[in-house]
Amino acid sequence: MKMIIATTLAIGLAAAPLVHASGTIDDARRAVQIGTDYGISHFHSIELEDDHHDDDSMEIEGWVDGQWYVELDVSSDGSIRKEERRKRKDGPQGMSSADTLGYIEASVNHGMSRIEEIQIKGNGKIEVEGNNADGRELEIDFRTGSMKPVKVD
Repeated sequence: MKMIIATTLAIGLAAAPLVHASGTIDDARRAVQIGTDYGISHFHSIELEDDHHDDDSMEIEGWVDGQWYVELDVSSDGSIRKEERRKRKDGPQGMSSADTLGYIEASVNHGMSRIEEIQIKGNGKIEVEGNNADGRELEIDFRTGSMKPVKVD
């Protein structure tokens, strides 16, 4: 009996990080709102799986004021823990808040129930990574300007 309890506990502890490896759809929407409130006009990425902290924080990256690229580390309560800014001359690139929310909704419509990351690549590809309702990993790729997936894997 002790062996069964120990085995069950070990499996539960091993699986625990997987449960918090992504955020809810509402967390993703909230990240867009936090970034917008901060002043981000073009989102580059939103990561709801923070590799550095274990408290459901998020990382938001994008453009502020057309010249500043910002990386925000945001606590689960919405407060900004860390901000890094770099002045860049190549101009803002990325997704508007409306487009970002659109890709989140399109991902939900194709089976995504938890989001780990949404990111735009240099070639115009938008990747949304997360999990479906069964917990299976899911990646949905879009092209800039279209809410129709080019790949669901």
